[in-house]
Amino acid sequence: MLNRTLLRVARRLIPRFFQDQINPFDRFILNAVRRFITELPPGAQVLDAGAGETQYKKLFQQAGRRYWALDLGVGETDWRYAGIDTFADTDAIPFRPGFFDGVMSIAVLEHSPRPRQVLYELNTALKPGGRLLIVVPTMWEEHQMPNDFYRFTRYGLDRLLEQAGFRVLDRYPIGGYFWFMGRKSIDLLEFFQSFPRVLLWPLLAPLFGVLVPILCRRLDWLDRDKFYTIGQVCFAEKVAAALQVAASLSLP
Repeated sequence: MLNRTLLRVARRLIPRFFQDQINPFDRFILNAVRRFITELPPGAQVLDAGAGETQYKKLFQQAGRRYWALDLGVGETDWRYAGIDTFADTDAIPFRPGFFDGVMSIAVLEHSPRPRQVLYELNTALKPGGRLLIVVPTMWEEHQMPNDFYRFTRYGLDRLLEQAGFRVLDRYPIGGYFWFMGRKSIDLLEFFQSFPRVLLWPLLAPLFGVLVPILCRRLDWLDRDKFYTIGQVCFAEKVAAALQVAASLSLP
C-alpha cells in the first residue's frame, strides 16, 4: 500500500476533479451514498456500520437524516475516530432490534471473520422493509492487516444477502478491467517507496500514478462484462426477520 502520509498530502494538493480522473473509486462510492440518502425518508435513523473517520456524516445531516457511527476502531493506525458514536464490533451491534431505517456498510464486510453474523446483525438492526447499502471488494490488495479475511464475487454477495433475509434491489460492479488496471498501476509505485528505488519516483509517478490511470479510466467502457472489477455496490431491503434467518442458518 502506498505511504498514507503521501496520499494525504496528495489529496490536499491535487484538485478533486483531477483526483477523480486518476482514481474514480471515491467519487463512485460517494454517488452511491448520495443515492442511498434519497431512498430514505426524512428524519430516518441511519447506522454507518464500520464508519471509520465518518466521512459521510455531513451528507446525512445536511439531508435531514440522523446519522449514527459505529466502529471497532482497529482500521488504519492514522485514522481519527473522534466522530464515532459507539465503539463495537459489527458482528455484535449494541442497538435495540429494528431501530434503524437504513444501514450502510462501506468496505467493512471483508474485515470480519464472521460475515454471515455481520449480515444477521445488520438485519436485526433494521426495521421491516429497512434499506441496506453495502460495498464489498472483489479484487483488492490485502489491507488493514491482520484484520482482512474475505473477497466477494457478485454471486457470493447476492447469496449471502438473500440468506440473511435481504432482497437485492440493485447491484453493480465498481468499474471493469481498465478501472482495475488503473488502480494496480498506482499500486505499482508501492515497490519504489524505499531507498534507493525511491530515486526513480520522479520518473515513474507521472506515468504510473497519473497518465496510465487516466487512460484506463477512459477505456473502461470497452469492458461490458465487468468480470474484472474492484468490487460490488449493492442496495438491498430487509424482507425477513432476523429470527427467521437464524432458524434457517448455522451462522459462522
